[in-house]
Amino acid sequence: MTKVLLVDDHPIVLSGLSALVRSDDTLELVATATSVSEAMTVALGAGAEPDVAVLDLQLPDGDGITLGVALKQTWPALRVLILTMHADDQAVIRSLVSGLDGYLLKDAHPEDILAAIHTAALGSLVLGRGAAGAVVAAAAKVPSADALAALDARDLEILGLLVQGLSVSQVAARLFLAPKTIRNRLSEILSKLRVATREEAIVLGRAAGLGSARID
Repeated sequence: MTKVLLVDDHPIVLSGLSALVRSDDTLELVATATSVSEAMTVALGAGAEPDVAVLDLQLPDGDGITLGVALKQTWPALRVLILTMHADDQAVIRSLVSGLDGYLLKDAHPEDILAAIHTAALGSLVLGRGAAGAVVAAAAKVPSADALAALDARDLEILGLLVQGLSVSQVAARLFLAPKTIRNRLSEILSKLRVATREEAIVLGRAAGLGSARID
């Protein structure tokens, strides 16, 4: 049974999503919330840890991406889907760079939303109509995934952790290295991949499947 958390500030949308989740015998709705603060209260006091969270992008006291990152800190195995009205390219890329697990639109067919929840629960990245175009556009700015062949094992390890959403300091702590060492290695990684920014490297890493096996 896949346990689901829903967060949306529109009562009609939240009610519809709740009914949709309950219509699937393999899903269990463990909690709902209408804001970042309420979701975090649920996270701190929840009796059942959710497997998948479906979060609205725009919330009255914050945004779904920031909330998703915070929820993953509470529940490292949690898979997070952003569900919103618009496919904003910057939001799509930001959600993926932040280590979230999918982005889809509210006008998606109900069966597609259910399929997205199941797909995310299995550990796969989910990109709905419109969101996929943003990733394709970003990926077009970087070389093909074959370029990862230029990276050695340590490079791949570092990039994989960045793909998971860890900061440079967190990567350094995980690998028992100095942050300066990680920054230097990151510069070398960007050079080897022939990209200019960390975000481009992360998009490329995700496209190649790095970071799919999260390290708790």
